Amino acid sequence: MKLAIITSGFLPIPATKGGAVENLIENFMKENEKYNDFEITIFSEYDETAKEAIKSYKNSNVIFIKSNFIADKIDKLIFFVAKNILKKKNSHSYRFILKRLFFLNKVSKYLKKLNFDKILLENHPTQYLALKWRKNYIKYDGKYYYHCHNELPSTYGCKEIMEKTRSFICVSKFRKDTISEYLKFKNTRFTVVKNGIDTLSIKKSISNKEKEEIKKSLGIRNDDKILIYTGRIVEGKGVKELISALKNVKFDKYKLLLVGSSINALNVKSAYEEETIKLINEIKDKVICTGFISYKELYKYYGIADIAILPSIIDDSAPLTIIESLVCGLPIITTNSGGIPEYVNNKCAIILNRDKDIVKNLTKSIEMLCVDEKKCEEMSKESYKISENLTMEEYYKNLTKELLKPDDIHGGNKNGKNISYSSNI
Repeated sequence: MKLAIITSGFLPIPATKGGAVENLIENFMKENEKYNDFEITIFSEYDETAKEAIKSYKNSNVIFIKSNFIADKIDKLIFFVAKNILKKKNSHSYRFILKRLFFLNKVSKYLKKLNFDKILLENHPTQYLALKWRKNYIKYDGKYYYHCHNELPSTYGCKEIMEKTRSFICVSKFRKDTISEYLKFKNTRFTVVKNGIDTLSIKKSISNKEKEEIKKSLGIRNDDKILIYTGRIVEGKGVKELISALKNVKFDKYKLLLVGSSINALNVKSAYEEETIKLINEIKDKVICTGFISYKELYKYYGIADIAILPSIIDDSAPLTIIESLVCGLPIITTNSGGIPEYVNNKCAIILNRDKDIVKNLTKSIEMLCVDEKKCEEMSKESYKISENLTMEEYYKNLTKELLKPDDIHGGNKNGKNISYSSNI
């Protein structure tokens, strides 16, 4: 079966520059090498390293699209205005507007020229423009799917085309419920397929000697408790709240590994990230900012960590960092954000309310886990237990099952009711 996957258009596949969705796509490709269910064609931003990496795949092909020079220049100007003049805190979201439109226009031309059995739109509703332009939605009627990782900011003038989506595949029940309520489509299928990760890559064992060397290179003492935050440094992830909480922590022997940047490996710093850096400087002896770390190297940082913290204050659908922390057997401090409670429980995680006391409660939780080793051991065991069902094998199996469902199961409900299906929840 010929499957086309449309990406964001600003991070490449294979995921040489990071990105949660991009890593999910690449891991899906790896599993498909084992099972040969699809002939995959991916539309991706051009990247020389990614172009070399794709050569190792037999069942996947990437159509690399080089960005337009003029579009890049205008995008930089838009970003500058958003960040420095309009003072937009989410200025990073203005960085690739024209680039994405240029990318989708190219994809639209390929969809018109080539033929695919299925099309998977990965995570941004602007991708429907590739179907709208040149009337590709007619050619691929009943063949396109939307993989929903985040909320929909808009329908971008494509609501009628979106309504004919074969299935909205959502990463949590929370996201399924919010998207179906937002769109209010009566005859459209909304499903849940939980995320999974490549457990072998993230849980590589490292010797005590290697741990000591890594700690030494980072300026961490052997008796320090190591807290880890991995992910993008963007508003809503609770990074500022975390740093504010650390300023009040009475336990002295700790270090925070802040692993990530605003837009992965791209050299872009948002206004929020710059504000966060200023806040970090107040306790800079306690925080180690690594910047972007490639997925291949990430296991080293999880391998030396004692406690994972993801204090999201927005409705996170299903962050991969939660799964990574579970797979590595870490006690977790997080929030009742979006779909996160569907992935963790009170035995492996301290789940905090997102209210006015979030900073104070973060402080208390960090202090408690830094001194209560027995509690951490119990939480660690539960993390390992939960992670057994969050593997890439399970993810591939459930996503493939949804993509290969017979036609008579799809196409809506003749009684006019919303169709809801969940796998692995």
